[in-house]
Amino acid sequence: MNSRLPVLCILSAGLGLLSSCNLPAPQEDTTRYFTLSGPATGPAAPDGAAVRPVRLAGHLRNREMAVRVSDHEVVYLDEVRWAEPLDDAITQILRQRLRQVAGDVVISVQVQRCELVRNADNAVQVAATYSIVPVGGDARTGVFSSTPRKWDGKDYGALVGLLREGVEELAETVAQAAVKK
Repeated sequence: MNSRLPVLCILSAGLGLLSSCNLPAPQEDTTRYFTLSGPATGPAAPDGAAVRPVRLAGHLRNREMAVRVSDHEVVYLDEVRWAEPLDDAITQILRQRLRQVAGDVVISVQVQRCELVRNADNAVQVAATYSIVPVGGDARTGVFSSTPRKWDGKDYGALVGLLREGVEELAETVAQAAVKK
């Protein structure tokens, strides 16, 4: 019986040490997830334009939202993330708008910017190039830069709304170019 006493003392001391440790309380997850796209609306044209998947600049391919802090520096917001791949979301918005455009054309879009630019007074920028290739015709290309928008720096949901407006403006610009002959 005495041979167990040292073991019990050691266990008791160990439990006492563990109970006196100040372990940090679990932290609440403050990560917010946003979507850019929405459900499809409007009737599709029977011979509507074909939209290829959007290509994104490399720095936009992360789930964390990209924020430009200088001309050549981008940071990522760990607590603000895309709930879907950004290229899929932009492709869906373009297809929603262009499904109403009749024409035997193939549309390709490459997005260079879809981000907040802090060093430009919280400007929201969407910039892209696009090509419209009619079947049996010559390709037409265009360059797009969204209308200037400013974010108030408070609500990231509002920022996502401004980015969506910029992408919808891109979709409208491409749709107008697609109907021109």
